[in-house]
Amino acid sequence: MSSENAPASSLGLPPSKNVIVDGVLRFPPTGSKALVVGAGIGGLMVALECWRKGIEVEVVEKAEKISPLGDIFVIGPSAMTTFHHYPNMVKEYDEIAHDARITFATKNGTEVMPPVEFEWNRKGVAQNSAYPLRVKGPISRLRFAEMLFHQCKRLHISVTFGVAVERYEEDIANGSATAITLDGRRFTADLIIAADGIGTKSHAVTLGQPVRAHKTGFLVYRGMYSTERLKGAPVAEDFIRNLESPVLHFLKADKVHCVFLLSKSHVSIGITTEGDDVAAIESWSSTVSNETALSSLPEPDTWSPLILDIIRHAPENSIVRWSLCFRNPQPRWTSSGGRIVQLGDSAHSFLPTSGNGATQSLEDAASLPECLRMVSNKEVGIATKVHELLRYQRVSLIQHTGFVNMQDVHREADPHVVEDKPPLHQGKWLWAHNPEKYATENFTKARASLENGSPFENTNLPLGHKWSDWTMEDEFSKQNAGIRTAHELKTNGDWGLV
Repeated sequence: MSSENAPASSLGLPPSKNVIVDGVLRFPPTGSKALVVGAGIGGLMVALECWRKGIEVEVVEKAEKISPLGDIFVIGPSAMTTFHHYPNMVKEYDEIAHDARITFATKNGTEVMPPVEFEWNRKGVAQNSAYPLRVKGPISRLRFAEMLFHQCKRLHISVTFGVAVERYEEDIANGSATAITLDGRRFTADLIIAADGIGTKSHAVTLGQPVRAHKTGFLVYRGMYSTERLKGAPVAEDFIRNLESPVLHFLKADKVHCVFLLSKSHVSIGITTEGDDVAAIESWSSTVSNETALSSLPEPDTWSPLILDIIRHAPENSIVRWSLCFRNPQPRWTSSGGRIVQLGDSAHSFLPTSGNGATQSLEDAASLPECLRMVSNKEVGIATKVHELLRYQRVSLIQHTGFVNMQDVHREADPHVVEDKPPLHQGKWLWAHNPEKYATENFTKARASLENGSPFENTNLPLGHKWSDWTMEDEFSKQNAGIRTAHELKTNGDWGLV
């Protein structure tokens, strides 16, 4: 799949004709070919954006089909800044996303503040970066991936399933990279984008060693099913019947929190609790009985009857017990020659309390192809390193919020005190950011910094923020010493909404 004799990038040259497929206008060819390893949401989205930016692209995936595993995630506006280029996909998104409000309550269900919109949809806040699209937030992991896959098919992007990549190689002299499968097949391209998740083998060519997963001491019980199963549930059936719009509930308690989405069609649940079960792993196949999930709640009978109904009526042995692990921020996502680059969880995994794992994969998918668009095939390696420079500090800071947010939600809520600020605060710096535009405007300065050492400072952080590296060990040490790291982090720069 290499293109050693491909023409230089056509950046700035007038196109010879318009190429429009499924309503998507394509940039002129760059002369580069990319192989994406992994058909998760990051891999599929970066394939779409590579195609739109004039890069020839194909996708390989180890599974036999789009994975049906998973529950929901929240997609923020900064992930959707390029969606307007895909008119049919935007329409599908609007049909499948849940336009939910958020409630925060004590463990018995007593609300501690009125229901609120997601930050970017509240009145009086800054304009989000996906405007005028209404970004609804929660969405089924499966349905979002299927939406991206449908768009890939409409653009005739090749997605090949059953391809398990075991090793990556880079040929700097010839400007190419190769992904090698378990059965010995070799896929060669000008660029390989390793979007194959936390189990990626690409660390061997980026860091020279695997990235260690640290157990955080927390377990997550999570699942999703049809509300048809709630018929006859003492509390949940009436709740669903009277539900006017989807709602995302947070229940806060000491060292445990629950988050569950209720809509007319589906219910999703996540329980994060302290636990050090050595048998727990990071796998969607690690399921437990409903009774085991119920027992994860301290004194279950003191919890909201709604959450108890949801657990008890789940399909038996469908709730996943997930060991909550973390990998410290890794400052290098590229191979030495830049022809292999990691994307999404391969480069940066997140705790669920960051609310940003999926969003940051999609930000990557907007940034990287824009960097690639601005270079010739001979310069692909520098484009990936510019992308890394533009993204690392921002991603590292958002990873940090996942830890400090634990302090917000893992404490008892006082039912007699109405809270004026919702937990899990993010700020406009996060959801008003446009990663594609940021890459366009900062590519030249960031490249100069890498090539000749000229000064460069990222501005995709809170205004006035003093950035520094951090580790999970440092964070736990501070928290164990009684330091309110949430306050410490979120007063460093402007985390406001206006």
